[in-house]
Amino acid sequence: MSGSTTAVAALSIAFALLARSGQAQEPDKVLKERQPSLQVVEPDEHDRDLRMTPVVRAVQKAADSVVSIYIHHQRGIGGTGLASNRSVTEGQGSGVILDENGFVITNWHVIAAALGNDAMSVEIKLKDGRAKSARILSHSPEHDLALLQLQLEDGERVQPVSIGRSKDLMVGETVVAIGNPQGHANTVTSGVLSAIGRSIRVQAPDRTMREYSGLLQTDAAINQGNSGGALLDITGRLIGINNAMAMGAENIGFAIPVDTMREVFETQLLSSDSLTNAGDAPWLGMDVAENGGAIVVNKVVRGGPAATAGIRIGDVIEIASGENVRTRLDFTRRLLRADQDKPFALRLRRERETLDLSPQPWSRAEGGVLAMTGLVLEEVRPTQDRQLVETVTRTFWRGKRAFRVPLFAAALRVVEVQEGSPAAALRVAPGDVLMAAELPSRFGGSGEEPLESRRTLASWLQQLQGRTIRLVVLRGNEDLAGTLDVRAVESDGTR
Repeated sequence: MSGSTTAVAALSIAFALLARSGQAQEPDKVLKERQPSLQVVEPDEHDRDLRMTPVVRAVQKAADSVVSIYIHHQRGIGGTGLASNRSVTEGQGSGVILDENGFVITNWHVIAAALGNDAMSVEIKLKDGRAKSARILSHSPEHDLALLQLQLEDGERVQPVSIGRSKDLMVGETVVAIGNPQGHANTVTSGVLSAIGRSIRVQAPDRTMREYSGLLQTDAAINQGNSGGALLDITGRLIGINNAMAMGAENIGFAIPVDTMREVFETQLLSSDSLTNAGDAPWLGMDVAENGGAIVVNKVVRGGPAATAGIRIGDVIEIASGENVRTRLDFTRRLLRADQDKPFALRLRRERETLDLSPQPWSRAEGGVLAMTGLVLEEVRPTQDRQLVETVTRTFWRGKRAFRVPLFAAALRVVEVQEGSPAAALRVAPGDVLMAAELPSRFGGSGEEPLESRRTLASWLQQLQGRTIRLVVLRGNEDLAGTLDVRAVESDGTR
């Protein structure tokens, strides 16, 4: 190859490379990564610190302690004869976890529909997505407060809120509300404390007009479903329980001060050993109080587990279920974890004597029925004796012109009748089934209401203490009725 030929070849290669280089610089000729129209700048640590306001810190501190509460109703559907059931959500609200073992505070009006109604159940959903059933331990309509117990697995714990004070709150300080408005869990609003010591008058679920006083007023949005949720101060501590919004007004909400909640809780209105609250909770037929640093028995129900075991008023409880008892709340926690199929071990001090006694817990509904009527009842479910439950259901609905009827949840069969009791005077006998009770109607007169659980019966009896209730009883094929005197149960457990 001559020199001229070599030069021409070199120039050709150079021009080819230049041409390719030019093509590479043309954007339409080569595929490359598409750039977004909006450039995103990832926040650095400094940016997050700037955005971490006191409100954000307060919410992060308390959010895991605020829960959503749902009231479900089992309803009969479809077909003729005995109907099947389905669950319908009848109400919702919010609550606040007070204790790692699952005590939850909410408003009475949130759970009022579930009281004494076996077709209703309470479900609580936690922020982390867990759904747990709950039982109503106690309630105070006068204060619009209720105490619930989450049904946790052994060893399972939840995050309690940090509880503050409300006596030193300052009008104008920042407050934060967390709740479940319109079913939107853990919704946060903030504002200021507008006033203290407010009073409102509202129509309650029991259709009475109730006045609530000493409330906190805030302009933080408190909407339907927020009831029972947390009102926090800027440190993330609980200062109130949201309970109402002003109808027809904007930016006016109310909350129960946390000091009121503490007073109600600590003076036993919410944690008392009531005969009817928490119908399925363990019941010993005794109550205790804190006295000079000691936990002292101050009530014993005749014929109940405690009385049967030999426990007396004035005994001091030192150990319950193997753990030391220093406060009334300690005792309540131990009892709530008790198994109704096993004795509940107690170590007591009676003057200078130490006693180890083990009463066998009942349900609180069983205790209420015993104390007020002298009856020991069992709930016979369809899985145990379907024929009996179907017979009771058909007998109750016979002649009532009902096309579709729900199967009774259970039949209330009499196991024992206490001698000298109102039930003995009525000549109720073991084996009888309490089928219904005649109760006053909303529109005057009276009507028969089915009896499907001890809890329902105990709730009605509680309202009728010192009066009478007319019972409908199934004895074999006989359909009987009679009026039962309801004993009044005094605070010391006597009658």
